Amino acid sequence: MRIVYGPIKSLGLGRVVAVDPISRSPKVCNLNCVYCPLGCGGIVLLERSDFIDDASILEHIGDCLRREECEAVMFKGTGEALLAKNIFHMARVLREGSGKKVVLFTNSTLLGDPEVLEQLDAFDIIIAKLDAASEETFRTVNRPHPSIRFHDVLEGIRKAKEVFGGSFRMHVTLVRENLSDIDNISQICREMCPDYVYLESPEGCDPFHAVCKKDKQTAMDRFFGIKCVSSQDKE
Repeated sequence: MRIVYGPIKSLGLGRVVAVDPISRSPKVCNLNCVYCPLGCGGIVLLERSDFIDDASILEHIGDCLRREECEAVMFKGTGEALLAKNIFHMARVLREGSGKKVVLFTNSTLLGDPEVLEQLDAFDIIIAKLDAASEETFRTVNRPHPSIRFHDVLEGIRKAKEVFGGSFRMHVTLVRENLSDIDNISQICREMCPDYVYLESPEGCDPFHAVCKKDKQTAMDRFFGIKCVSSQDKE
């Protein structure tokens, strides 16, 4: 598994170097989303841990940044990045030493954890996933660890938005299973008042879950009154 890769073109962020603080195969996550590009297998767990030594990751990042130009460094794991306990230390070192914006892409399940909330200031930008507006859709689309409840995830997003001093953004992945919930998802986003909402449909998604261009446009239209960036903008 690659610990650091890119630069890649990231929706709404330009060219970013991506950092995987977990770098495990099979993936390690607390969700098992139907659209996950890493497949439906993997290890589903709740406990946060150090998966890779800080120094090793920082060395890889430094080598990549010396070779490549980018606008930001984004932590995005083979699974949920916040499961890596040492992610905050790495983010702070990067902010001080690289001069780049440091971004966290998270599935939002751990944002309500008091230890996580206290350290979110390690990042310049947070992108929080929201693919559902109800427990039923959450379990259908994101397939969480049995102990994770949608209400708690939603409260975690709200708390993180309240305490975070940087740019707080949200990300919605469009699949067939959440199209019927899209009005409620868009309403939650309006209530959260993020700086941006990113709407994306996964590339190479199983046709059973994929949405057509017409459905994408219909979904986009429901996010009125919100600064919205869509993968459709690149097409």
